[in-house]
Parts: sequence; structure tokens; C-alpha cells
Amino acid sequence: MTATRAVLPPLLLLLLASCTEAPPPDAAQAAAGAPALDPSRPLPLPLPEVVARVNGQEIRIRQILPLAKAALDRVSVAERDKRKPEVVRQALDSYINRELLLQEALARGIAANTRDVEQSYDQMRAEHAGDAEWAYFLSEQGSDPQSFKAELRVQHTVAALVVREVQAWPVPEAEARAAFESNPQGFGPAGAAEPPSFDAVKSEVEEAVRQHKAEEIQAALVARLRARAKIELYL
Repeated sequence: MTATRAVLPPLLLLLLASCTEAPPPDAAQAAAGAPALDPSRPLPLPLPEVVARVNGQEIRIRQILPLAKAALDRVSVAERDKRKPEVVRQALDSYINRELLLQEALARGIAANTRDVEQSYDQMRAEHAGDAEWAYFLSEQGSDPQSFKAELRVQHTVAALVVREVQAWPVPEAEARAAFESNPQGFGPAGAAEPPSFDAVKSEVEEAVRQHKAEEIQAALVARLRARAKIELYL
């Protein structure tokens, strides 16, 4: 599990983590001022093939099931049946965030680095040396080699968007100074006898603040995208 997680872009790791948290209220219900639906309510049976549309783009049940399964695998067996509706809906909500970020990346003309995609694919393939083991891993993802590589490209595309968003975030002067003053010797040349001046390492300090706030910056971007998106839910 550790080796597999190591090659995944930060976005997917964040999505996997979020699937064990309670999902937010239904967007349409909240916008209308109606009470939020209970996320643990029973799932519709049979499950619809199309579980959501995001700005007209369909999300299908097969796309969210691997994410839901990964989250359910971290839930105790005793709780699994009880938590399943909630976890499936959170998987859908997380996938909606992924779709919104992908749409935004494409709208900005951001593309994945092909070499990074190939490297991720090759590393994953090397972890499943035998053909049977590799085939089983892909089946667990609901993928074949082509679709799995396509999903890796999506993840790297979204990760590139997030990196650009973080790099563009303007660091308030007060936050940068506070970060510097909390540990002046943490910046500048290692082993220096005296700490540097703030002005000498300002860009380094700002980058450290951005990295510290990366998840917060990504969450703010997702919130803006959700606020203007048309999201239709069928679960």
C-alpha cells in the first residue's frame, strides 16, 4: 500500500482521505435552503449507471466504485454495511471535485507532463511484476492498461493545476514575516553563523508559506469551482 500511494499525485491521496469523512450537504438542497439529505440514507437500487452530471459531464458508477472501495477497506468490517451509503456518496462528492479541477485545468490549457505519466505507470507496473497480479490490480480499479494510463494523465493534469494555483497564491506580508520570525535560522544557507535578514530570504519564506497552505489553497479553488458549477446528483 505504501509503495502504491507513493507514485500517486497529491490530489488522489487527498480524495482517498476525504472518503472517510462525512460528505457535505447536497449542493442543490443547500442552495434552495432546504434541509440537507441524510448521507447515510439507503442507496437507490439498482444503482443508476449515471450517478451525477458536472456541467453536463456524466459521472458513472464504475468511475467512483474503486474510490469507494478503497475507503471502505479502511472501515471496520462491523461498520462496513452501515457506512457504505455514506462512503459511496463521499466518493462521488470527491470525484466531482476531481472533475471540476480537470475541467478547470483544461480550460486554462494545462496539460500533464507525459514523462511523469509514463514514469508513474511504469512504477505501478513494476510493483505488480506478474501478468496475473497486474491484471488483478487493474480489475480492482475497473481499468485496463489504456484506461489506467488515461486516469494517471488526468491525475497529473489536475496536480499541475493545483501546483500552478499554489505558486500563484499571493502570500500576505504579515504571514511571511510571522513564518520567518518563528524560525529565522530555518531559511538561507544551512549552517550559517547568523540568521539571514527577512528581505534576503523573502522569496524562500513565501514559498514555504505556500507549501504549508497548499491543501487550503486547493480547497478554496474547489469551493470557487463548485459555487459556479451545475452539479446534478442521482444518488
